Amino acid sequence: MTRIMTFGNGKWSLPLDPGSVLRDAGGNALPLNAGVTKFEFGYRDIRFVGRLEVEPSQVSLRLVGDLGPMPFSAESMAARTGLTRICTVANEELQIARFRVAQGRILLGGEQPIDQPPTATGLLTALARFLMPARPYLDLIGVYLRPPLAPAQPDEPALQPTWRRRRRP
Repeated sequence: MTRIMTFGNGKWSLPLDPGSVLRDAGGNALPLNAGVTKFEFGYRDIRFVGRLEVEPSQVSLRLVGDLGPMPFSAESMAARTGLTRICTVANEELQIARFRVAQGRILLGGEQPIDQPPTATGLLTALARFLMPARPYLDLIGVYLRPPLAPAQPDEPALQPTWRRRRRP
């Protein structure tokens, strides 16, 4: 059975109540039990989507975040080269998370194991293990691209103004 839930809004106080982290559309807390649980959350103005698969013998968590568009060479060769280099170096250094470009978008994804039995605390620990090592690379990507969920003017491109190709008069 597949359930779709939303992740909390990030304004929790510690200690975190493990039973209140995952909620259904009606706001009801749900336990982590057998089946597939899909959820989404925001981190540093980036939308991440997760899929938690709980089976009797194992628990796996798959995450993917959309970091923004890979600029075309005609837009900014310097930005494209820099972003490609960041992704390459990050993939050499990171153990779990992987950067890739798919359909013109830069994605951060990977699979993270979770301890048995699955708990909300275990889920949050797995999320932290996934995101914290990638944080410096997200900062570097932010030099080139505005995060997808960051406030922007209508029709404002994601490429930071300093990297946009200037028109010749």
